[in-house]
Amino acid sequence: MASSPLRIAMDRGRSVIDSRTALRELKRRGSSRPERIAVFVYFGSGEQYLYQIRDWLAPLSALAERLPVAIIARDPRVALALTEMTALPVMLARWLADIDGLMNTYLPDVVLYVNQNVSNFDVLAYARPQHVFLSHGESDKVYMVSNQAKAYDVTFVAGQAAVDRYRAALHDFDTDSKLRVIGRPQLHIPESPPPDLPPTDRARTVVYAPTTEGSAPPMEYGSLASHGVDMVQALLADGNYRIIFRPHPQAGRRQNSHASAVRKIADLLTGAAGGHYVDSTPRFGWQREVADALVCDISAVAVDWLTTGKPLVVTRPVQPLAPILSGGMLAALPLLSVERSTAIVEALERAGSTEELDQLRSWAHYYFADGDVGTFVDAVIELAGITGPEEMEA
Repeated sequence: MASSPLRIAMDRGRSVIDSRTALRELKRRGSSRPERIAVFVYFGSGEQYLYQIRDWLAPLSALAERLPVAIIARDPRVALALTEMTALPVMLARWLADIDGLMNTYLPDVVLYVNQNVSNFDVLAYARPQHVFLSHGESDKVYMVSNQAKAYDVTFVAGQAAVDRYRAALHDFDTDSKLRVIGRPQLHIPESPPPDLPPTDRARTVVYAPTTEGSAPPMEYGSLASHGVDMVQALLADGNYRIIFRPHPQAGRRQNSHASAVRKIADLLTGAAGGHYVDSTPRFGWQREVADALVCDISAVAVDWLTTGKPLVVTRPVQPLAPILSGGMLAALPLLSVERSTAIVEALERAGSTEELDQLRSWAHYYFADGDVGTFVDAVIELAGITGPEEMEA
């Protein structure tokens, strides 16, 4: 679908209209209700969290070729933005009565969830469907072992690392019955670089993709305010790197220090020669093909990068309350401390050693099982209890 100012703004988590205006626009456009829906995708968050569902839109569209799928949104601005981002039916359910009407009218076989929004429990109350937690990425953040996983019938995970993470963290959680390993379907969706990515004469391209500052101290993994400016200045001073700077869509929304760092880095790159790029494209995908190395924080971006087999540098959070899970790649990687921020070039050179790259490739097999978009589609169909074309058409 063609981009519009509304779609671009919503992709970046910026409000361009208020709820009433969005509601009027939804009513003006109108929508026809499907006769049947087998799978609901529930999204109860605000527009600043649209990135959490955006990465699932392509796999969900593939699923919709086999089963009727629709998205439930609670915020009119989110519902309107999603109509710009996908051809899937989007249904607004602002109140509990709206949820009740949709669930009892369509009697879905499966409900999918991409985050742990507290309003998920408004839908989890319905016993008929299979409730499936997808998450919006695979990472070693403490978020990935929330006890809320027990509320869902099944959690889809990317590989053995997630299974081991849940097994180690949760009490009385049957990983054999509650987890379904499907790989990471988003890694199999090709994506072209943006047309405005400038050419470069630099020898190497590095992506700096810091995560959000987090909603509370235990989630403060972001490096923007601590490492960011020093690392970018060191890379620019070296002269061999073209920098693609991709701040998290939420960067700077809670802490002014992170917002200030985004502005400083953007100014540094805009004023420097070499084809640098401040990246605000909707998805992290094309960067894996274009870049030679990644610098990031403890996040899903770091784990997704493993499949490239290219150098990776992960920062160590300065927040002491942000836990670094034992086991997995974080226990083996030399996390870059704030004291060594200016030594980023040296860290990248070390990350490019044969030993480091061999280790990353082994981690890729641990974090990601074999599986593509079709694996995800088949897993949902199996949970829906649909065995043949006749049932899908019923």
